[in-house]
Amino acid sequence: MEIDGDALLSRVIRTIGGRDRDAVAALVTHDVHYEDVFADAPLLGPDRLADHLAVLWTAFPDARIESTGPLLHDGDRIVALPLRLVGNHLGPLGGVPASERFLNLHGMLVLELDAAARRVHRARLFTDRYGAAVQLGVLPEAGSMGDRAVRAIQGFGLLWGR
Repeated sequence: MEIDGDALLSRVIRTIGGRDRDAVAALVTHDVHYEDVFADAPLLGPDRLADHLAVLWTAFPDARIESTGPLLHDGDRIVALPLRLVGNHLGPLGGVPASERFLNLHGMLVLELDAAARRVHRARLFTDRYGAAVQLGVLPEAGSMGDRAVRAIQGFGLLWGR
């Protein structure tokens, strides 16, 4: 079955940005398998995925998901969506209090659709966890004095970044 890439891209962006648990359930299969670098383990089922997204919606209440390039697909069931998340960190995120910093996080969302190519069966987000931590002020910027101090404490020495 041929994938309608534009319609799928629109549905995914609307669902992630829409803050609607029912829309998440309508987008994915009952046994969806989801992974990203921010989840401790794979998330199974639409409720666990919606819970994960709710953390994002709380931490970044003004977040937007934007497409950053053409949707890539095999014409059948595998789709890759280049995207970015932009928003202000205004709520708690795990153990990190609101930093009020702006986040601009690029990523690639790879989806495997069900046999009818209507719902997402597997999903994996590839993104830069370190870059997100630096943008939110959790980790020091590479090459900064703070970065060199952390490396020295870890035993890598102060000249590591040169």
